[in-house]
Amino acid sequence: MLQETTIRDFLEKLASRKAVPGGGSVAALSGALAAGLVSMAAAFSQDTKAADKSARLADVLLSLVDKDAEAFARGDLKEATEIPLQTARYAHEVLSMAGVLLEDCNPRLITDIGVAAKMAEAAVEGALLNVMVNLLSIEDEEYKAEILRAARKVRSTGAESKAILTQVQSRLH
Repeated sequence: MLQETTIRDFLEKLASRKAVPGGGSVAALSGALAAGLVSMAAAFSQDTKAADKSARLADVLLSLVDKDAEAFARGDLKEATEIPLQTARYAHEVLSMAGVLLEDCNPRLITDIGVAAKMAEAAVEGALLNVMVNLLSIEDEEYKAEILRAARKVRSTGAESKAILTQVQSRLH
């Protein structure tokens, strides 16, 4: 399982001439890292509800690291499309939590929220790239339309991330 490997081993596998892990697994890991940062910031800000929720999201996103690789290895295009879509949804939720937490978080942790926002944005956008490339090989037009509708619902991450970073940067001056 990829989620059980060391960071160094994961990077070595990623850099090898093998198809997995690939971009989908990296997107899920980016989302898990973002969720971990949000959980830490929430815990230091005494927001136990947000800390617990983001810790659960980190666990889910970490499980998607392996699920993405497994779906690709099996060659199941629909599953290999739906898993990164799940990654995008969960990472988008993490991004939204980062924005809410920024309002009341410990001032010393605002840059951690900024990093979490960028990581969550990368997770969403990276996962959606994998959704789109897999849709190219699927002929079921109704299925493709359904997936595209779902993907559009989480696509606005760049604006959300930028708004969070703008707030973070304004508090640093």
